Amino acid sequence: MIQFMRSLFTRSEASEDRIVVGTKPDVDVKEVTYVRDSKARLKELHHLCNRYKGTPHEVKIKAVYEKTQTIHDYLEGKKRGYELEIFHLRNTDHFINTFTVILDVFLQRENIAASPYRNGRTTSLPEKSRAFKNKHNLEEYRKIEMVRAISPPGPIFTPGTPERNIPQLTIPDISIDTSAKLLYYKEDAAGNLISREIGYTSSDLEKEGFLQYVSTCLGIRNVAYMGNALLSIFNNNGSQPTGLVPIVHWEGFLYALNLNDFRLFPVKISRK
Repeated sequence: MIQFMRSLFTRSEASEDRIVVGTKPDVDVKEVTYVRDSKARLKELHHLCNRYKGTPHEVKIKAVYEKTQTIHDYLEGKKRGYELEIFHLRNTDHFINTFTVILDVFLQRENIAASPYRNGRTTSLPEKSRAFKNKHNLEEYRKIEMVRAISPPGPIFTPGTPERNIPQLTIPDISIDTSAKLLYYKEDAAGNLISREIGYTSSDLEKEGFLQYVSTCLGIRNVAYMGNALLSIFNNNGSQPTGLVPIVHWEGFLYALNLNDFRLFPVKISRK
């Protein structure tokens, strides 16, 4: 009996090819996660391409998708997942968010404009289209340049030095002006066009009134007002004047709001 037990629990020789259960495979878990997240972003970009089909931006969105795919393939092949993640955090995430917001707002405006005439009948106008009830006020408002070009106090560049190339397709660093206020125009209950001031030091009631006005004109909710900033911004007539514009926070990002045509431009606040 003793000999039988010894033979059962002892081995005469050990196998060199045995596999230990529970041994971790030689795989970098973080690398796998980075690649998986990158593929998810590529899928979102591809979906964005499909949404922009037939629009003037279709070719540009497709080019961004193809370049992003090339970068993904290269960095994945080099097993540089961390760099791939940094690239997406700095570029892809904000690109997807910005162009999704642009398209969503555009489609929302189209739906609101078409809704009173659906099914061959008219319905009450949505709140957004009541920004200006008086057509005369609307025409007067269109003549007002909310973003006016201003003259700088002195020469921007030192004489004799070459003029710098100013980048256009970047997210600018802005600084909130805590003292300056800007004018915006709205209608009162009687349908009269009136002006209002808004700034960083405005009262909570004044800020709430401005946010209601912005939400009505843009057709969005949960907007926060951050203050005003001095920057160059595109107008719908092709000009790019420099002036004070409001900065708003919406869906986790900061935007400069052009009050001439209510377009949002992504910005970030300088931390220097």
